Amino acid sequence: MIKRISLGIAILIMFLIGYNLINQISDALKSSERLSQEADNLAQLQAQNRQLKEKLSQIQSEEFIEEQARNKLGLAKAGETVVIIPEEKLKEVLGTSESAQIRLPNWLGWWRLFFR
Repeated sequence: MIKRISLGIAILIMFLIGYNLINQISDALKSSERLSQEADNLAQLQAQNRQLKEKLSQIQSEEFIEEQARNKLGLAKAGETVVIIPEEKLKEVLGTSESAQIRLPNWLGWWRLFFR
C-alpha cells in the first residue's frame, strides 16, 4: 500500500516537472521568435532612417533650395527673366478644355449610352 502511494506521488511529481519543463521550453521558443521579429523590425527601421537621412541631406543642399525657390516662389538669379504664362493662354495654345478633363463614372457613361 505504501509502495503504491509513493509510486503515485512519484508519478505525479514527474508529471508536474515534465509539464513545467514543456512550458518553459515553449516560452523560450516564443521569446526567440519575438526576438527575431524585433530584429527584423529594427533592420527595417534602420533602413528607413538611412533613407530619411539621405533625403534630409538632399533637401538641405543648395541645389534643392534653389530649385524650390525657382519653382514655388518664382524667383530668379540676377540677370534672369521670369516668364509667367496665364493658364487661359496655355489652355488655348494646347487646345485643352475643362470638359475634356472631366471623366464620368463608368455606370453613368453606360447609362447615358443606352438610355439617351
